[in-house]
Order: sequence, then structure tokens, then C-alpha cells
Amino acid sequence: MIVVNFNIAKSVRGCMVGAMALLSGVGAVAAPPVQSADCGRIERMSLYSPQMGDTITIDTWLPPMYYAGGSERYPVIYMHDGQNLYDAATTWNHQSWEMDSVMCALLTTGEIDPAIIVGIHSSAETRVADLMPEKAVSGSRALAETLEQVKLHGMTPRGDAYAAFMVETLKPVVDERYRTESDMRHTTVMGSSMGGLMSIYALCEYPAVFGNALCLSTHWIGAPSVSEEFTRAMYDYLEQTLPVAEPIDSEHGHRLYFDHGTETIDAWYGPSEERILELVRGKGYGEGTLLNIVDEGAAHEERSWARRVSIPLRYLLSR
Repeated sequence: MIVVNFNIAKSVRGCMVGAMALLSGVGAVAAPPVQSADCGRIERMSLYSPQMGDTITIDTWLPPMYYAGGSERYPVIYMHDGQNLYDAATTWNHQSWEMDSVMCALLTTGEIDPAIIVGIHSSAETRVADLMPEKAVSGSRALAETLEQVKLHGMTPRGDAYAAFMVETLKPVVDERYRTESDMRHTTVMGSSMGGLMSIYALCEYPAVFGNALCLSTHWIGAPSVSEEFTRAMYDYLEQTLPVAEPIDSEHGHRLYFDHGTETIDAWYGPSEERILELVRGKGYGEGTLLNIVDEGAAHEERSWARRVSIPLRYLLSR
């Protein structure tokens, strides 16, 4: 385990009300203005999902060299909460991951190879249900109370439909529209909080599609009142479904990344993540196939993820 300290100021938003608001994405709009990129190019499409019965907004970032000529193909990173990835001027909390800026900075210094980022928009009204690892917690008290505490009580979880949308509808369109490296080793799923849960869940459900899962501030605890039950459900699911590690140079091997901060909601994640990491290591993941970070002082917010997202990007795309 690596501990990093970026001297991020402590946040005062640690109460349960604030925690559940952050978890549900309260304040986010369904389809904000098209985000501007500081470098590279963002292209938007609206794609109907027969699995979810909704039209999903997709913001795809292309690296600067994509339209510079040539026939090079690129790895693809599928990211959740796509409305929060590139442009803080368009987000509900005036923060973003700054993925375009971080990627370009790493490309300029030659630290990484380029990749395409596919940002899948989320909706405040359905986000928790959409990103819920459905098979892991279906029918449990942990699921019901988590949905209730984010004002989604009675809503049917759609995690399986969301994952199927990524694989069956979105990925074929992306692979047809763009010059992608479409094999599993070059296909990554990435997200934070509930998006961290969905990232590891999607890899387990579709191990032949997703070769890598990058999970930031993963919300292992569900609702605070049922955190032990929720973590146990995720542990049991991963014990049964997480692929056993293979050598890093294997065509069928997987790579995993986990992290969390130490402030606001992230302060609750440490014990649960340690349990999960023990399980992951027991399946053979280690140097080259597993990286985990504790970011001292970091909060549960895009500003913190932007500060450290270069770490998983180097791990994934390093030359």
C-alpha cells in the first residue's frame, strides 16, 4: 500500500446529510452544456439504451493527436459520471476531474501513451440505482436502506442493465466510430464512489471485455447504518466472481487500482477497503496487477480525484 499526501485542505462536509448528498450526486443536471476541453477534443452523442430504457448522454474525449493524421488506434477508458470529467464551469459543484488537462500534461512529459476517454453521464435521480452492484446486494437490507437514504427508496436497481449497456450498446458504437484498441487488455472501466463499485462489478461481470478497473474512493459501505452488511455482500461477491490474477504480460490478465482519501465520506472507507484488498491479494494480485493508494487529507470530491488521478493513469498507460 502506498500513502500519499498532497496537502489538501480538510473539508468540513463530514455529516451524514452531506455524505448522502454527495453519494447521490444531488444538484447534478441531466444534460449540462457540452464541456470544453483545454486540450484535445470532446465529442457528444446521445445513445438510447434498450437495457435501461433511457437515452444516455456520452461525452468522449479524444487526445490531441487523434485528428493529426495516421491510423493509430487507442486504448479506451470508460468513465462514470461523465458530466463531471472535463470542465468545472459546467458541473453542479464547480469541480471536475480535469481529465483532459491531466491527460495532456502526462502526454506532454511523455509519461503515458494516449487513450480515449468515454464519459457516461449519470442522473441524480437514478445514479445510485444505476451504479449499484446488483447481483452482490440484491434483496438485502443493505440495498434497501442505501436506496432509502439517498431518496431512492422503492426504485429498482439497474446495475446489471447499466453494465450491459456499456458492453452491448455503448462499446460497439465507440469501437465503430473511433479508432480503438478494442481487446480487453486495452479496455478499462473507471469511476469514483458508486462508480468505483460499478467499475469492479463490471470487470467481474464481463471479464473478457474489461481488462482493467480503476476504482477511486470506492463506496464499500452503502448506507452508514448497514456498512458491515454492505461490505460483507461485496466481499462475498468478489470472492466468487473476481478473476484470479494472471501474469502481467498475459493476454487475459487483469489489473486493479483502489484508493481512498481520509476526509469526509472517504474517512469511513479504510477498514472496508483493507478487507477487500486482503481478498484481492489472496487471488494473486500484487506488483504489476494491483496498486492501492491512501491519499492523506483528501476528501470525497472531484477536486481530490483530479489531484491524484495521474497515479492510476500512469499505472495504466505508462510507457
